[in-house]
Amino acid sequence: MDSKELGIVIVFYNPTRENINAAIKLSEKHSLVIVDNSEINGSYHIPRAKIIFLEGNQGIATALNIGIKDLINDAYKYALLLDQDSEPEDFLILSLLDYIRESPEKVCLVSPAYYDKAIERKAEFILCKDNCIERQPAEGNLPISASYVITSGSMLKLSTLEKIGLMKDDLFIDFVDIEWCLRARYFGYEILGLPWLTMTHEIGGEPVRIARKKYVNHSPIRHYYYFRNVFLLLRLKYIHPQWKKHEMLKLLPRFIVYAFFTKNRLNHIKAMITGIKDGVLGYSGKKR
Repeated sequence: MDSKELGIVIVFYNPTRENINAAIKLSEKHSLVIVDNSEINGSYHIPRAKIIFLEGNQGIATALNIGIKDLINDAYKYALLLDQDSEPEDFLILSLLDYIRESPEKVCLVSPAYYDKAIERKAEFILCKDNCIERQPAEGNLPISASYVITSGSMLKLSTLEKIGLMKDDLFIDFVDIEWCLRARYFGYEILGLPWLTMTHEIGGEPVRIARKKYVNHSPIRHYYYFRNVFLLLRLKYIHPQWKKHEMLKLLPRFIVYAFFTKNRLNHIKAMITGIKDGVLGYSGKKR
């Protein structure tokens, strides 16, 4: 493999020893850029990786952009984007690379299917159509066209950023991947899910259990960004109208779940209400 072909961007935030060891393992075979969003610089060392300390949390979008721009400046062609707790097998990385190498010019991103450990199921690929949102099972041996995928595990064709642009910094966290993917689709690019490849991932913390169903759960501050950023994305003309409709319909049920079935309910309620207020007023960036 050309040493300047693929670079991996990992965003750190208060990484554990396990996260650091996983990055060390990856760096033995791949070029690695680690962007550390932690409030305090870590004392770890990864000999074969480039580490960029931001000296304070600047948000997932900004951290990803810094790592991506570093790869572009070094003339890499593709970027694999990872969360700190993602541990892709080498086979998966090379399979994504082989596929995106041979993909048509308009394919900007490919992604494996992912198994969500928190809710114990394999996630579907989502496609926004004119009259509905279609959930496509991640099955089979053919690529599946998707409107958006999660950041971690996705492989990006860096040349397409010239037209699409980078991640939207002022979202800070939550919907950063969805906004970018929907923008890419608006510009005529294609996003492909590769269902024969699977990466295990965990979204959020301990899920909320109601009867026999599990719901993805986050901290109050994440719920602030979730509710705020829904309203910020509603303002954007390139966000698919079916996504807007779907998210608005989910807001009240989500509010009820997090308000009545989580620990520290009052904190969740305050965070969600503040997020809605700030989103309606158009406030963006890091929570004030």
